[in-house]
Amino acid sequence: MRFSAPPLSSSVPSSLAGAPPLSRQVLVERVLTLWVQENRDTHSIAAELGIDEDEVCKIIEQSEGRRP
Repeated sequence: MRFSAPPLSSSVPSSLAGAPPLSRQVLVERVLTLWVQENRDTHSIAAELGIDEDEVCKIIEQSEGRRP
């Protein structure tokens, strides 16, 4: 399931270029914070964190008790 997102650049922000990968738990917490508290769309979350949008959707779906 995909969530709507406005057209944005899919490139990784320069602030994350060369940064070590986030641990899974930190990644999940960051995705959910951006999704719930900041009301961000899946595309912008993926772009900011440098991960695939499908992974963002999976994290959100799992947090809501749905299986991707």
